[in-house]
Amino acid sequence: MKKDKETSALRCELETYRRQGIPLMLNGSLSTPEEIEQACSIAEEGVYMRDYVQNERGEVERLQFDFVKNE
Repeated sequence: MKKDKETSALRCELETYRRQGIPLMLNGSLSTPEEIEQACSIAEEGVYMRDYVQNERGEVERLQFDFVKNE
């Protein structure tokens, strides 16, 4: 049940960024909150690292999720 709450919180956060016009990237490709949520919830061999890319004013310009394999 905790996983569902965490996933829901992630989707809400991503929807907020999407509404602000901030591109959401998953492994280098434009993505949706639903696709990112699903990828994060089924990642078994690793995790998705979140990276907030900022512009020169320190504003979030892009949100990237990149898969990092467990070793």
